[in-house]
Amino acid sequence: MAGEGIEVQDAWARPGADGRMSAAYFLISNFNSEDDQLVSVETDVAQSAEVHESYEREEGMMSMREVPRLDLPAQSTVRFEQGGLHVMLMQLTRQLSDGDTFELTLTFEKNDPVTVEVPVRM
Repeated sequence: MAGEGIEVQDAWARPGADGRMSAAYFLISNFNSEDDQLVSVETDVAQSAEVHESYEREEGMMSMREVPRLDLPAQSTVRFEQGGLHVMLMQLTRQLSDGDTFELTLTFEKNDPVTVEVPVRM
């Protein structure tokens, strides 16, 4: 891995209506020599933003649960993707349309916060 610190790449989010929900996806790479944790996410386009993971329940139904602290092992990359880890953007404060962008700030236990520009796309 050829980076330094924490890097967030390939961010994007789904369109969403004002007052509804959307989801954001990206890659987080921890280039540090020690493990870290993602402890919170914030944006001004939603009243609440939480890390969630999709999982299959015993009866075969898909569901989601919050991940309050996400482990980021040293020298690894964690993928946020549809059907897996994602950031739920709840109660959007404005319409998110294809082509819009917004800022998302990720806060870590050990590293400085990282703010990324997130494009909205279909």
